[in-house]
Amino acid sequence: MALIPRPYTNTDDESDEENERLPEITVEESFFPSCLFGHQFAMMQDSSFEQLLKNMDNLEIYCDAPHESFYESTPSCSIDVSIEEAFHFPQRISTRLPTETSNSKQITLMNLKNMWCRLVSHYFEWVGGVPELRLMDVHERIKLVTRQLCKIICLTISFWTYQRAHDGIVFGSGICFNPKENQDEVIRNYVTSLANVIHTHVISTFQRIGVTREEYLLLKLVVLFEPLDVHFLPADRLIMESALTKYRSAMVSHVKRSRPHLDHEAVMARILSLFGALPYLEILSEVDNMHLASLILRNNGNMQGRLTNEIHLNSIRID
Repeated sequence: MALIPRPYTNTDDESDEENERLPEITVEESFFPSCLFGHQFAMMQDSSFEQLLKNMDNLEIYCDAPHESFYESTPSCSIDVSIEEAFHFPQRISTRLPTETSNSKQITLMNLKNMWCRLVSHYFEWVGGVPELRLMDVHERIKLVTRQLCKIICLTISFWTYQRAHDGIVFGSGICFNPKENQDEVIRNYVTSLANVIHTHVISTFQRIGVTREEYLLLKLVVLFEPLDVHFLPADRLIMESALTKYRSAMVSHVKRSRPHLDHEAVMARILSLFGALPYLEILSEVDNMHLASLILRNNGNMQGRLTNEIHLNSIRID
């Protein structure tokens, strides 16, 4: 059981007694309770890459919501929230539906918004557990998180699809793209474009080297802090560069430790294969954003809303 002191600000001497009565927030190490803020790790240096991996694995399990939401039994989603609200209150976007289900329905214009909301809320809960982000200026943090959203969501659905050996795309929470089933033309153009890149350039690499869950978790962190051709304040740029170095080093350490039979050249070859997927994730991000922006502008699937506009139409203007 870890205790995270609840932060507060003293406004005057008369408030001391009231603040002293504020409770501490208790976080189970084995299972993170559902909460409106998502999960937040205590700010501390990871003692080793093994502990880092344990933390990120637990965070991923929390975001995947293997159990139904404690707060709502009826699925719901909303795109009429601001990017700031989405960052701090991911459950305002979507109910925490389990991402892994036994049955899946074909993606359509009718369930497109539900799919988008669940993936985006999953992403915002995940970034809420990345400690370096809380060291950054709020505006710079939102800029980074918004710019990397499509890229990391595409990595996530690529890994889910790879795990299940699916011919199309697994979007999670009971929604998939099955290329053998009939499809609305607008949706087919979108998901076929994604599937072609995912299977040809990302999943093919995952299959060739047999990528593991641990490598996927570390790759997500590397992708998040990848250099962007965007201006960031010097202090925030330094945080991003330090985080990138940390997670790249963790990847190398993990590959060495998990495969002691590999020599140095073989370790580096595996690392290069993993990082070789990054340019294709950039392509996927551009394809994803282009199609979604078009769907939003035409309001296909009722996709026009404040959050979708901010992420897919206006994020390029954040500077």
